Amino acid sequence: MNKKKILNIYIDYKVDNTSNYLGNSFPPLIYNYFKNNDNYNIYSLNDLNLPKIDYCIVMNGGSHWNYKNFKLSNFSIYQFLIWTFPKFYKIFIFFSYFLKIPSKLFFKRHMYNNQSYEKHIKSLIKNNPTMKIIHRLDGIYQIICKVYGYDQTVKNLNDISDLTIYQSNYSKESWEKGHESIFGRTVQLKPKKSIILNNGVDMNLFNPKGDKFDLKGRWKILNISASPSPKKGLFRILELANSLEKNDLFQFYLIGNQDKDPIFGKYIKDYKNINFIGSIKDRKVLSKYYRSCDIFIFPSEDDCSPNVILEAMASGLPVLTVNSGGINEIIDKGEIKSGLFIDDKNPVMNLQNIIKFYDQFRLNSLKIIKKFHNNDNTGLEYEKAIQDLELKN
Repeated sequence: MNKKKILNIYIDYKVDNTSNYLGNSFPPLIYNYFKNNDNYNIYSLNDLNLPKIDYCIVMNGGSHWNYKNFKLSNFSIYQFLIWTFPKFYKIFIFFSYFLKIPSKLFFKRHMYNNQSYEKHIKSLIKNNPTMKIIHRLDGIYQIICKVYGYDQTVKNLNDISDLTIYQSNYSKESWEKGHESIFGRTVQLKPKKSIILNNGVDMNLFNPKGDKFDLKGRWKILNISASPSPKKGLFRILELANSLEKNDLFQFYLIGNQDKDPIFGKYIKDYKNINFIGSIKDRKVLSKYYRSCDIFIFPSEDDCSPNVILEAMASGLPVLTVNSGGINEIIDKGEIKSGLFIDDKNPVMNLQNIIKFYDQFRLNSLKIIKKFHNNDNTGLEYEKAIQDLELKN
C-alpha cells in the first residue's frame, strides 16, 4: 500500500498568536484547522526555514506586508518610498534635487503596486516551481480607500494563481466585473478557476455559553470596528443613541477605534447611553463581550463578509445592519434570517422588530452559523479545494 502523501501548506501571513486578532481572523482559523490535520504540515510567514511547499495561500494584495519583511531579495525603491516618504520627505526632496530625480516619483507613491510583496511571492515560486497558489480575496482596496495601488498587485498575483477563493458572491462580482470608485473603474480579474467559500467562525470560542461581564442596560447593543472610517456607519449608531437616550434600558457598547472617526468620533462622549470601551485584541475577552450583549449593530458599507457579524451570530446575537456589500448573504438564508436592515427614514423601527421577535432571531443566528459558517466545515471546504487541485497534478 502506498503511503499517503503529506502536503506542505504555507499561509503567507504572520500567525504567531491565534488569540490576538481583531481584524482578519481567517489566518489563525485556517492555520489551526490544517495544524490539527495529520495529512498536512502547515507553515506561515513566521517560519524562517521552509521545506518544499506544495500549496501557498495568498491573501489579497499583501497589505499585511511591512518594512519588517523587507529583504535585499524583495527590495523595491517604490515600496521604500511608500513607507518612508511621510517621515523623511525633506530628505527625499533634498536628494532628488541634486540627483535630478523627477518629482512625479513622489506624487505617484500612493498608486504604486506592492512590488516588494510581488517579488516575495515570485521568490517562493522560484524556490518551489511545482507549488500551487490559492488566492483568497476580500474587498477591493480602492473601494475601502486603502493602499490604492495594491489592487494592481491583486491582479498580478491573481494572474499566476491556480485557484481564486472569494468570501462572498459580492466579492466575486466586484472583482470580476469591476466597480466604480473615486479612482475610476477598478481592476477586473479573470481567474483560471474560482469558487465561493463562506468564512468560518470558531464556535468553541464564540458561543452563548461562558462567562459574561455585568453590563448595565436591559438591551445591550454592541458594535465592533477596528477601522475608524466613516463608512463603518458610526453616524447611524449615534442617531439611534440619540433617539433612545431617554430610555435607560438601552445601552450601546463600542469596541474598536470608532472614536478616531474623523467626522463623528468626537460626538461619542456626548451620549450617556454610549459606553466606549476602546480596542481589544484578546479574542477571549472579545467573546465575553459578545455574549454579554443582546444585539449586534453593524452599519458598515461595502464589506464582503464581516467576521465580526459571524462572531456575534455565533454568540447568539441578532444583527441590526445595512443592506450593503455581502452582509445580506450572511444574515438572510431564505427561510431564516438572523437580523434586519436599518431603515434610514425610520432607524428605530427594525430595532423594535428585532426586540419583538428576539428569541426567533437569536435562534436563527445560531442556526445559520452552525449550518453555513462552522469553521470545521470551512476547513473541510478548503481541504477539498486543495485535494481537487492535487488530483489535477
